[in-house]
Amino acid sequence: MFIPWSRQRQARCLQASDTGACRRWLRTAPAPLLAALPALDRVLYMPLAACGPELSALPGGLLVETPALALLLRVRWLMAVSVIAVDGPREWVDGLDRSGRPCVRLHLLPDTDYLGWDRLLASGEPAPTMPDTPHLPALDACPLRFHRRRLAGLDVLRGETVDGLSPLGRQLAGQIAHAHTGQRERQFR
Repeated sequence: MFIPWSRQRQARCLQASDTGACRRWLRTAPAPLLAALPALDRVLYMPLAACGPELSALPGGLLVETPALALLLRVRWLMAVSVIAVDGPREWVDGLDRSGRPCVRLHLLPDTDYLGWDRLLASGEPAPTMPDTPHLPALDACPLRFHRRRLAGLDVLRGETVDGLSPLGRQLAGQIAHAHTGQRERQFR
């Protein structure tokens, strides 16, 4: 039986009445999250401000190459958000820690591998609706491509700054960075 796209979407997400945003919560862990990130290709990575106390214990077998990526090791929940803005659709994922505080945001760009994005969202375990999370400003915004490798028995995640975004990807990344960091609109290459 064929179910129209609009009805499928309604069944899969909670419509926030005040913003028109569609939100879905997924339970995850750092290991499957880090494993899924390289398949995304290019995303806008945004570490969020005021994300709580420092990580007390590292998850076993995982390592990140830079401090900015350490926030990914805290993620236990994903909140997938999609919204239709004036200039078109926008979609992002907030990574939340154990207490539901947002740590990091990943924005879908035209340059993102959409199949990788769908696999990331399919890898989480659907979770019941969580309370609204605070909207936190981003400390920075950077288009990244993730790479994962094994080193001495550890899964190591590295983020490579992307210089080759499409013209539409550059424009959208600049607008998103400006909206979420409060800094002047950035020009990405």
